[in-house]
Amino acid sequence: MSQGLTVAEDQLRSALDRYVRACSSTRDVCLGGAQINDRPDLLALLDSQSNRITCHIQQLKGAQAMVHSARNSIRKVAPITALPAEVLAHIFWLVIPGQSCLVHRSYTGRISQLKYPLYPDRLAHVCSFWRRVATGTPSLWTHIDIALDHSLNPALFSRAKVYATRAGQLPLEIHISDPGSQRERKRESAIRVGGLKLGDPSHNPAYNWEDLHHFKIFASELATVPIKTLEIDLRIYNRVRDVYFSVLEYFFSHCKPGVLTQYIVRNDPFGTHSNYFIAPAGTPHSGASILLKVSADHLEELWRCTPVMRLGAICPYWTSKAYHGLVELHIHPSAPFISEPELFSILRSSPKLQVLHFNVDIYDLTDDEDFVPVYLEDLQDLNLMVRGGDNIATHRILQRIVPGSKPLQLSLSGFLERSVKDFFSRANVTRLYTWDAPSLKFLFDQCPRLEILALNGDELDLRSLIDRVVNPVAGNFNDPDRDKLVYKPVSASTRIDTLYLLWASEVALEEIRAVIEGYAVQRLFIYNAHLSYPTEQGRTVCKNTRNIEAMLSTITGCIIEYHPNDHYPGGNYGGDWMDPNAWVRASSSVFLQ
Repeated sequence: MSQGLTVAEDQLRSALDRYVRACSSTRDVCLGGAQINDRPDLLALLDSQSNRITCHIQQLKGAQAMVHSARNSIRKVAPITALPAEVLAHIFWLVIPGQSCLVHRSYTGRISQLKYPLYPDRLAHVCSFWRRVATGTPSLWTHIDIALDHSLNPALFSRAKVYATRAGQLPLEIHISDPGSQRERKRESAIRVGGLKLGDPSHNPAYNWEDLHHFKIFASELATVPIKTLEIDLRIYNRVRDVYFSVLEYFFSHCKPGVLTQYIVRNDPFGTHSNYFIAPAGTPHSGASILLKVSADHLEELWRCTPVMRLGAICPYWTSKAYHGLVELHIHPSAPFISEPELFSILRSSPKLQVLHFNVDIYDLTDDEDFVPVYLEDLQDLNLMVRGGDNIATHRILQRIVPGSKPLQLSLSGFLERSVKDFFSRANVTRLYTWDAPSLKFLFDQCPRLEILALNGDELDLRSLIDRVVNPVAGNFNDPDRDKLVYKPVSASTRIDTLYLLWASEVALEEIRAVIEGYAVQRLFIYNAHLSYPTEQGRTVCKNTRNIEAMLSTITGCIIEYHPNDHYPGGNYGGDWMDPNAWVRASSSVFLQ
């Protein structure tokens, strides 16, 4: 084999050398002024040779690909091929997360773009060995994307059917996205300005374009398929599109009972509020129900084993058994309205709840003096970011639930001190995130140590924290020489491991130093805050990043990260102010120590 390849290469090189010399001679003669340029037979020959050279190049490229493939199959040259298939498959599985989804989100959680995923398909196009391993590993193909009313969907639809086959019997993650189509925007605009009149078929709220049903990916209409996650991203304009209910109907009817663990529906915060509930056609809840052609028994079996519900739009009625035995519940502002009795009925039906994000106001408040608080033994994450209301929802929930002894992350936006103080006496709060919080002077009476304290808002209350740790022998914080004061914790256990100061209009350098020293802060994160400090000509409020970094570098004993960003979650940037993780997003940062 080797000798034959060498002999053929020698012959090719010799022939190629002769051919190049002949081409060179022909060029020299034609460019030298010889009277042969008007010969038609020569012109035809040169045209023919040009076309043949193109064919030869393609043949050589094919030969080159064959040589590379043979070379890469030799283990000493390409040791990756020496790995057992199961090890390579595991490496693929480690690489895929985060790269197989169509949706790309901004730090706020909103869809920033839809981008056709390159993986895991690209792994199957490296070499034949990788292709065999990739296509033979069902776990790589379980995430399936569909983009309703989007130019990418024809390719995604074909891709989804292949993925459903390659995944075999492994549970699927179905992700349906509707980021808002141009057609829907034009329809909404036409209705608004009167360009689309009553009687026009597309004016009807139930109108669907005929090509919106490219989501039916399963080979058999009767098959039940293991689906562990059904995730839907919506952009609702002036109507909830009928296709959304068709999507739910299709996947619910094909979903194998006992497998579905997550039902997630997001609604873009700039979209229209969705007050729609779904119910099986066999047992309609009310005349306002959106009925699905799915049997009541089948739907109840699906919900019975679904412990995670994240709801920003279309969902079962609050009295449904879907809310029994939950481990995680998110109710976002665009979800249907909920009453206080409905909420606490859900909580009583889910005693093992670990995560509760409740970001809406409640209505139909009860004045039951004999109300028995709900005990949530496993609660670890309580998010009550409710803005624009009167803090009633926050007050009532804090007042009426009793968490267990596990470490708890608590997120609040505005609150009544008495309700929070009382809650802290019953809970093991170790991480606290606040937006526009009132005085925190009570805080360390109840929880002497915090792993994380995040203060977010235009005016941060550091003074109430400082008052607890000023050494009265050394002086008073209001003295002109307060930058020389020594701060001592009330007790050795009073401390904050990590402190976030977020989007403040002004924070005094002396206050930062006081809190760091007084609470033994190990790490400090400052996001887009202006820094004030004394100068020889008086006090200044600094907005210059370099100067802020320089002044912060004078503080020792703490790792400081300064993020000079100007995006404000919850403001005009469409930020998800409800999610503390959006506050502390990844960003260009400066590390100071």
